[in-house]
Amino acid sequence: MSPSSQSPRSSRISRFVPAISVLPLLALLILPAMLTGCGGGQEDDAVLATVGQADIKASYYEDRLVKLKAEELPRAADGSPLDMSLLEGKKEFLETLINKEIMVQTAKNMGLDKDPNIVTARMTLIEYESSMVMWNRVIVEPAKTISPEELEAFYAQMGSSRECLYVICNFLDDAEEARKMGDEGADWEDVVNKFHDGGTAPTGRYEITVPFGRYNPEFENGVFNTEIGGTTPPISSVYGYWVLRVLKEKPGKKPPLEEAKAQILDVTWNRKMSHIKEDFKKEVMAKYELTIDPDVLWKCYQGLPAGETLFREGTQEPRTQDELTPLNISTKDMDMVFYSYIGRDGKVQEYSLLDYKVHFDKMSVFQRPKDTDMLGGLRNKIEAELGKTLLNFEAEDRGLYEDPEVTDKVDLKVEEMIVNKLYAEVVQIEERVMPEELDAFWAEHSHEYVTRETRSGRLVICLNAQTAAEAHARISEGTAWKDILVKYGTERDNKSRSGKLDGIAATPGDPISSTLFSIQLDELSEPFALPDGRYGVVLLESVVPERQMELLEVSEAVGQRMREIRKEEAFLARMDEWKKKIQVTIHEDKLADVASWKELTTVEVPENLVPRN
Repeated sequence: MSPSSQSPRSSRISRFVPAISVLPLLALLILPAMLTGCGGGQEDDAVLATVGQADIKASYYEDRLVKLKAEELPRAADGSPLDMSLLEGKKEFLETLINKEIMVQTAKNMGLDKDPNIVTARMTLIEYESSMVMWNRVIVEPAKTISPEELEAFYAQMGSSRECLYVICNFLDDAEEARKMGDEGADWEDVVNKFHDGGTAPTGRYEITVPFGRYNPEFENGVFNTEIGGTTPPISSVYGYWVLRVLKEKPGKKPPLEEAKAQILDVTWNRKMSHIKEDFKKEVMAKYELTIDPDVLWKCYQGLPAGETLFREGTQEPRTQDELTPLNISTKDMDMVFYSYIGRDGKVQEYSLLDYKVHFDKMSVFQRPKDTDMLGGLRNKIEAELGKTLLNFEAEDRGLYEDPEVTDKVDLKVEEMIVNKLYAEVVQIEERVMPEELDAFWAEHSHEYVTRETRSGRLVICLNAQTAAEAHARISEGTAWKDILVKYGTERDNKSRSGKLDGIAATPGDPISSTLFSIQLDELSEPFALPDGRYGVVLLESVVPERQMELLEVSEAVGQRMREIRKEEAFLARMDEWKKKIQVTIHEDKLADVASWKELTTVEVPENLVPRN
């Protein structure tokens, strides 16, 4: 733990935390999983419990368990964490799964899954999850296959860069003319003067250095596949069409191949994803015949509000909708067909410039294309927005709306919604906390509300034991702490606070806290080891003793705790009612074979894992 992680407010108040509540754990268990409902697909998947007509299987149990963090695991009545390799812990977790399934079935019996908002949300989730599954299958997974030849080819050019002159054009025809002019040996300034639509270069020379491996593959391939002295073909980008004259290539430094391998794998994986994504996007757009009229696009671009900024002048406050200028389109151009594509029904769907204006004028300041993005920026934003629609078409056409991987995830998210709806609508409590109730609760629990003793002082973090010893000696001689930090300090956060430690509570296992609590007021500690191999020295400057808090200080927090207890009690009472209506059969003997949390979360990392986090 570093001093910067200390929160004075949270470290000073010791609050009573009741034994594990079923509510937070149930919420965690509703998170999306790869398995459907309560069962898995394996033939030998043991049934741990049957709730109504649903089976809770071992695969589902393990899938739910592995998603929990250590602090989220079930606890005993005294608040201590249960050992999830033992029967007691397994039974407790299984009981939570059973309760969750009872809530799901109760909600469905009440018809909550037929609520119009839930039905609409299900369709939205199907569209989203099917797109994500398609993305993973078509783009992410294929890109993970990286051959030794690809790795070596990347390494051969790693570190190199190419110096180029450039011009950016709004129109492809202009870019092709600029390339032709460049190939014929024209002075590049003349090419820029005739065709450049972008901003003015700060230096006056339109130069760019392209390091290998930094740009998207389409841009980079255009540059590195062109001979030195040659001119690239037009390269499409979010800014427009680039044309570059390649002046020279410079080699650069690079680490040995073995040291660079992890970085190369990461970069190559991302480059392959980008390349596959672009190819797939073009394939989908061609399939659904997406067409954007270039002449109408130009009219739209000319109508963008000039110089529109995100924030109000001199502030960081976003411009509101009523402050934004509408898209300026001539009335005679309103009915022009802007873009079209083949819809789900197989018919051409056409949208006019007026349709886009209506859409544009409703956008927030962050969503709206800007004239500074150039024509390419407008085109790319429109393509990206339409692309989402076309990807939904493609996902449905591929049968992903009915794919188990999609429906399983959607079912679990819908279960989350209907369980939350059940809880919100059925579990009701009296929200008011009367003064006499507050006083009675305080009389019983006041001892649980105390401010812990905290200590403040100074810290210097040194590179090793030797430099810490030198720092200790200089501090003992009276050297100012700021001078100690300049000469011996090695942590930026610590130095930025002038070495101050404020309101530190006793924290077992933390060497800084432990040392601060082991010395006397105005005493300087001996150098002590830190987990990362460095050494620290602390000076204790002040102590704030533990103090019993007054009700007035925490009345709001106490009242909220009382409401939470009421809510918990009301929920448990409801659970007892729901359990009586749904038959539950537990096969306790099957629990012995399910994996423990530790077994499930201990993962061996492959040497060439892609991507690396």
